[in-house]
Amino acid sequence: MEKKYKEIEKIPICKSKNIIITCKDNNLDADFEKAGEYLKDCKLQPKDNLHMELLFEETAIMLEEITKDFSALLWFEKFEHFCCLKLTAKTDMSFEKKEELLGMASDGQNAMAKGFMAKIADIIETGLLDFDYVGRLQQEYGGVSVGFGSMGIYDGIGGIGDLGAAWSLSDYKLSLSDAIEENNDDEAPKEAWDELEKSIVANIATDVIVGTKSNTIEMTIIKELKNE
Repeated sequence: MEKKYKEIEKIPICKSKNIIITCKDNNLDADFEKAGEYLKDCKLQPKDNLHMELLFEETAIMLEEITKDFSALLWFEKFEHFCCLKLTAKTDMSFEKKEELLGMASDGQNAMAKGFMAKIADIIETGLLDFDYVGRLQQEYGGVSVGFGSMGIYDGIGGIGDLGAAWSLSDYKLSLSDAIEENNDDEAPKEAWDELEKSIVANIATDVIVGTKSNTIEMTIIKELKNE
């Protein structure tokens, strides 16, 4: 992965203006209407531009699902072969507070983490609350607990954003594929794969990387440019 995405560690050909996002007491404030205007600065081909717009729309919906207070910046970057949608966010809320809130739920789980982008939102939300905890995330699939340590999250990415711990869509797909091949009777990874097949982001994006850096959490959605 380092070689494949080495290009996006360099200075981009174009970087759009930032969209400032704040969430306080479940009220999200962001000028999302500016996204289309900012994306035009990247001068993408029509099909690539449409795909980036779709990725942005799915990201905006995802951000509305994050219930904790946070502030964030979102922007686009264009490179020779890729375009990226990037998000960096931080919050002052503690992980202990999230545990208290989850403890109020009947099953102690995040009921919102249904569907692929909802799971990404849960990774971001948990990472916002404790950036060291993101590498120990657990996710429920059909009642089976699957550790992200074996499902696409790893330490020392050594590249993109110099992240300390990161979740990668590409590694996640490989892990699910291996899990299905090794135990075809296990419905949990099959359910997770079905979520991917239904996800706009998982089908359009070349990769999605969510990781931590210092006291912030970062997300990069990577789209290979087709230039058609």
